[in-house]
Amino acid sequence: MKLPHSVCALMVICSSLRFSSGSDEGAPHPPDCNITLQFSSETSSFSRGNGNIQQRSMSPWRWKSTSVKHQIPSTLWEAECVSSFCSSPVSGPSQDYSLNSVPIYQNILVLNRVKGSHCYTASYRLVAVGCTCVWARTNPN
Repeated sequence: MKLPHSVCALMVICSSLRFSSGSDEGAPHPPDCNITLQFSSETSSFSRGNGNIQQRSMSPWRWKSTSVKHQIPSTLWEAECVSSFCSSPVSGPSQDYSLNSVPIYQNILVLNRVKGSHCYTASYRLVAVGCTCVWARTNPN
């Protein structure tokens, strides 16, 4: 089968344009980053109303911060249970050994900057957001 002269000429032109356009054949092109996100760092009225809930809890915790430079949010606050046991509801510094203090976890959405670009990838990070009391595990005999 013989191709017409004009089709052959067109194929030669297209081939030469393709090879002259660069040698990045097979290299993946970076995704377009054309979405603008706006973030607010304001504290919600719900969290302000809780006051020092981490200290008033029967399963108190303290906050520990972790910062990552190219991540949004750049600082995550994680709860650390103060004790393995819960405080007794009776006034005084007693502990209830039948109740254990355990962390409560939540998946937090974070954006991580792609190295060398202004693009971000979304992922989840499991973070302790507080502590609660649970019945201690017993060893059945």
